[in-house]
Amino acid sequence: MSLKFNVAFWGIVAAQLVLLLAMVGFKEYTLRTGTVVTLQTVPVDPRSILQGDYAILQYRIATLPPHMQDLPQGATVYVTLQEQGEVWEAVDYSLSPPSGGRVFIKGTVDDRGLLDFRIGTYFVPEGTGHIIERATDVKVRASVDASGQAVITEVLVDGEPFDPSLKPPPAGRVPPERPPEPAPQR
Repeated sequence: MSLKFNVAFWGIVAAQLVLLLAMVGFKEYTLRTGTVVTLQTVPVDPRSILQGDYAILQYRIATLPPHMQDLPQGATVYVTLQEQGEVWEAVDYSLSPPSGGRVFIKGTVDDRGLLDFRIGTYFVPEGTGHIIERATDVKVRASVDASGQAVITEVLVDGEPFDPSLKPPPAGRVPPERPPEPAPQR
């Protein structure tokens, strides 16, 4: 093989590694430096044939206020958050980042007129998506950094951390009963 080919090949490999490490680095930065917030969600859909089981999470704070509902798709909106009880709620929606060290999350207007915070997909082990789908209360703990980028740190299902090992039996099947304890011998 020629020297040019070797240099080009290893240059492409190096570029891919740098890109991959940069993506991981940005997420890790958000996890380490961000403020952990808990957001109320509404689960939407638990399955993708190509990607496996996942939950699409729609956040309560994703609905734009009436004065911003005419924003074009792709517009960036900054949602200022404030802790109110166990969840963080939106207290202001703005087209520019808030000042004064306030916690905010950055969203983009999607094709449905809702905000996409890039934390709307949560992958789960195969066969466990229905746990989130059937839950009555789903919340997400996310780390939000100083630029408004968010990363999911934990999903709470009915007040407990999501545990795929607690999956119920498939519909229509009853789990086997435990055999009766043997009678004590006399």
